[in-house]
Amino acid sequence: MISGAFRGRAGRVSRARRAIVAAAALAWALAAAGCGHKGADPGSAETHPTVPVGVGTLEERSVRELVKGTGQWRVSDSVTVSAPFKAYVEAIGPRTGDSVTRGDALGTLITYESRAALRGAEILVRQARSAAERDEASRALRLAERDLIRVPLVASTNGTVLRRAVEPGSEVLEGGELLTIVPVGSMVFEAHIPRPEAARVSAGQKAEIGMEGGGTVAATVQRKLPQTSEADQTALFWLSPSVRAPFGAIGRFGNATIETGAVHRGILVPDSALVQDDLTGEVRIARVLPDSVAVWTTVRLGPGEEGRHELLEPALPAGTQVVVRGQRGLPDSTHVTVGP
Repeated sequence: MISGAFRGRAGRVSRARRAIVAAAALAWALAAAGCGHKGADPGSAETHPTVPVGVGTLEERSVRELVKGTGQWRVSDSVTVSAPFKAYVEAIGPRTGDSVTRGDALGTLITYESRAALRGAEILVRQARSAAERDEASRALRLAERDLIRVPLVASTNGTVLRRAVEPGSEVLEGGELLTIVPVGSMVFEAHIPRPEAARVSAGQKAEIGMEGGGTVAATVQRKLPQTSEADQTALFWLSPSVRAPFGAIGRFGNATIETGAVHRGILVPDSALVQDDLTGEVRIARVLPDSVAVWTTVRLGPGEEGRHELLEPALPAGTQVVVRGQRGLPDSTHVTVGP
């Protein structure tokens, strides 16, 4: 009886153990199947975060070597017509903006002394009461008119009247300014060129000046002005207009474009792809690699035109994709998707 009961209990325990082992085996198999399924399909889940961006491409084009700067029309030289003595201005013709030629009559001065004698004789005539007084005053007036000393004013150069300081009937002291004339060729555009690019600018190079309010003027580089301080961020150049510049341009601002080299082929990068560090001035672009990873690259640029700059370094082929939209704050080596 004891042995039979023991065998019954042992059978029940054995069956329970087998059930436990089978359950454990099933759980392990399910877990293994789940792990295997997860690793077998790497495309079923995104392994990297992606950022939508807009892209452009590098292009090969003909490039003109240009240097650009801003500036203002100025007078490089002027001639002041002044009174050689204290005088009375009897007549003066040219007005501001009028053109004059060397030898032209500009006006007439009367010496202060002879003018004073005439004025005195005119007063005597008005105050004369008797016939004798009137005869004496008339003789004095005729003598004063005869002895009136008139001195003509003559232009000493070809140019344009910049300023007229007196009017007929006024008095002027010795050495006083009458007119200021800007000689032909003395109107220049003073261009401010960034110091790093100034070394490429030299006298005789062709230039174009964009006028404030519209219009352009052809010009050539006349000379570089002496540097006043090593701390200056720009170098000053005078550009001479190829044709007579409008007189009203004096004091007006504009933009200068100077041709510093021959036309050549180059790789151009869109300006919208450029990101400049405000502290260091370093310029970078985000290149899109074939595996859709955006990599930041420091670049050195050349002349720019029409919304693009020439890429000098590094050497990248035409067709390279660069991020032109959405690159602000984009981490390096980020996976990107190209949006519309």
